[in-house]
Amino acid sequence: MTSRSDNIESAGPLPAPVRVLSIAVFVEALAMVGFIAVDVVSAVRGDDAEWGAVWFVAVVLGLWSAGLFVVSRGVLAGRRWAFTPILFTQGLFGIAGITFFGAATPVSRVVWGLVVVVAVAVLRLLFSREVREHLIYTNS
Repeated sequence: MTSRSDNIESAGPLPAPVRVLSIAVFVEALAMVGFIAVDVVSAVRGDDAEWGAVWFVAVVLGLWSAGLFVVSRGVLAGRRWAFTPILFTQGLFGIAGITFFGAATPVSRVVWGLVVVVAVAVLRLLFSREVREHLIYTNS
């Protein structure tokens, strides 16, 4: 008996939006790991670091980014469960980007603006016909 992933792989090459979505989610997870590294390094260099907050952020974002790495693989494998974590993540990134954009320095506004643009682009990919067919409709 063949597994479901064997059937998906034998169906032919994945549509480009599916591959781009998987890459975008992977890059978001890498960005979260990068943020953890920057946060820890700035805490080590600072004299008045709140280590409880640093470790909390590191653990939460570390687990979240690990989940996004798994979700990125799930997108490629055509797993239906990959849809919801991507939707949830983009919603939170969009809300955070819009919220923090207003009270930011000019450099931070560029970064938060970029976060919002990426979140919207990933949402657009997530709701594209090819991705919906790959993740949802072919798995009914």
